[in-house]
Amino acid sequence: MKEWNEVEAFKDWWIAAGCPIRPPFEHPIHITDMAYALTVYRKGQYQIELYICKPNTETHVHAHPGIESLSVYLTGNLSFAKDGAPFPDLSQYQKEGVNGTHMLLGKSLETVNGTPHALKVNEEGGSFLLFQRWSNKKPRSVATEYDGVTLGHKHDKQIEVANVE
Repeated sequence: MKEWNEVEAFKDWWIAAGCPIRPPFEHPIHITDMAYALTVYRKGQYQIELYICKPNTETHVHAHPGIESLSVYLTGNLSFAKDGAPFPDLSQYQKEGVNGTHMLLGKSLETVNGTPHALKVNEEGGSFLLFQRWSNKKPRSVATEYDGVTLGHKHDKQIEVANVE
């Protein structure tokens, strides 16, 4: 089995390999009050979740202990903030880029290794890929390994089910 020593190397491998899609049988879909997530690839302690986020939503500052992650922008209008910092204003980038895609397509954020962060989704909604390396548990969804104020009843249910199994 291919092993990577960090989530950035995993992301680079996945892109170079042609972005293979291989949803796992176990726990491929997670739904919260803010987003739908599909695990598009999982191998060992590494996985990629595709997040599609509802418009006009925002998380509180939270963390995913034991998970190193890297977000890669796909489309829409969303921004991340680390450690309680303000959300960056990305309005200047809300326009068409190369080949009719969003200008930010493929841009990645710095790696988050269990550190506090938040997500804000504006009126257009948004989507991103979340590359992950789980250090001490079998991968499931970052939505179930969530340290902070949850997003509502659907999110609470996802966490409850994960903790029972």
